[in-house]
Amino acid sequence: MPDSSLPVARGRVHDAVAEARSVQPAWYRSGVDVRVRCLGRVREALFARRLEAAETISRETGKPVGEALVAEVVTVLDMLRFAERMAPGFGRPSRFGSSSLALWRKRFTTTREPYGVMGIISPWNYPFMLPAGQVIPALVTGNAVVLKPSELTPSCGDLLLSLFAEAGLPDGVLQVVHGAGEAGAALVESDLDKVFFTGSVAAGRRVALRCAERLVPYGLELGGSDPAIVLDDADVSHAAHGIAWGRFANAGQTCVAPKRVYVAASVHDAFVVALERAVGRLRLRRPNDDTWEVGALVTPRAV
Repeated sequence: MPDSSLPVARGRVHDAVAEARSVQPAWYRSGVDVRVRCLGRVREALFARRLEAAETISRETGKPVGEALVAEVVTVLDMLRFAERMAPGFGRPSRFGSSSLALWRKRFTTTREPYGVMGIISPWNYPFMLPAGQVIPALVTGNAVVLKPSELTPSCGDLLLSLFAEAGLPDGVLQVVHGAGEAGAALVESDLDKVFFTGSVAAGRRVALRCAERLVPYGLELGGSDPAIVLDDADVSHAAHGIAWGRFANAGQTCVAPKRVYVAASVHDAFVVALERAVGRLRLRRPNDDTWEVGALVTPRAV
């Protein structure tokens, strides 16, 4: 496993982007059928290695193996299957007429082309599922990708790379660079055609500003503070169990987890009792116990 505590030289990031750019045209020209078959082999490899993948995720994040298997590994298998099914049609040109009287009898054709080289900066809370959800559509549509996983979960990025390598993805089309914030900053500053960032609002704002200055398209998936609402006609027990699950899944380290609850006054007291009961039943991680439901935090900063 690479030592993610070591700073990554800016040159290494730029070299990775340059190599990705050199191989991307051939990957696109290989055709969508070739790319879809590659995804199929990735899916088969992941299914064969599903327990290894779940254990890797659990070891790096502290979440239960079962949760890693369901929330990340199985989800990625579904992503791969979906991309295999949708990519051939998505890549075909589409024809349509004009609604303008001046161009009434004209027909138009829309074709989709890849951006080129995409940079993806992924977080530590779902370190396999989230980057896969961006890498898979990028690759199947003919892009090359440079992925910078979180420095707290580097092995999950390496796992994703190893699955594509096992499936026969040409060298350089998907690359992983390791490091903390300086590696992400170097990636954003490099010769990319699009950037996708998942992380904090503060870091996302910096990414957006730098990309806007250079007119580089970007996408952001940022942290949130989400509410839950319990109305007076709710099944209080059901609501309490759902909110407890939503808040404590992944030890609460989920951007869409409910951070606050608005409860109708008429059911407030009953809801509090039901929520206390639901939380009290959660099984925390203990030595030699495979039935635990709530694992450790990835980092003290997550408190």
